Amino acid sequence: MSTRIPMVLALSLAVGCAGPSTPIPVEGDVQILVGEWTGEYASPQTGRVGSISFTLAAGADTASGDILMVPTNAGPPESLDQRDPNYRPPRLLRVSFVRCEGRQVTGWIDPYPDPDTGEMVRTTFDGTVENGTITGSFTSYMDHAGRRITGTWKVKRKRAGE
Repeated sequence: MSTRIPMVLALSLAVGCAGPSTPIPVEGDVQILVGEWTGEYASPQTGRVGSISFTLAAGADTASGDILMVPTNAGPPESLDQRDPNYRPPRLLRVSFVRCEGRQVTGWIDPYPDPDTGEMVRTTFDGTVENGTITGSFTSYMDHAGRRITGTWKVKRKRAGE
């Protein structure tokens, strides 16, 4: 995953300028999620990686955030050629819902088309909050193929001034 991190960060900055994300409903013991979080995810099954950003203000019942999915065939940002028939652009995924009970976080992502097959994908995630870090896993389900894809994710809360 570390060899693609600079590309993911560069693409995150480029796509992140597209505008504000849609509000994400949060429920439960959400005080533990207050702050600005950043990190990444990876799926060894697909080779896809991406960045995650998430912000929750104190006293709020909605958060903002994005997940940037980078397809396996994406190269450095300057080499992406949209005329290439194999080109699959990075895509922003929307988190639909987040729930926190104690230190356990669960949620799901809005359905999105798989970049390789076009088939609709539904993804759930879970994680554990500990010492300013959330570490977890996700499972993506393909509607018609019955295929299940798994991966891991990790975000860290930014400290004041970072």
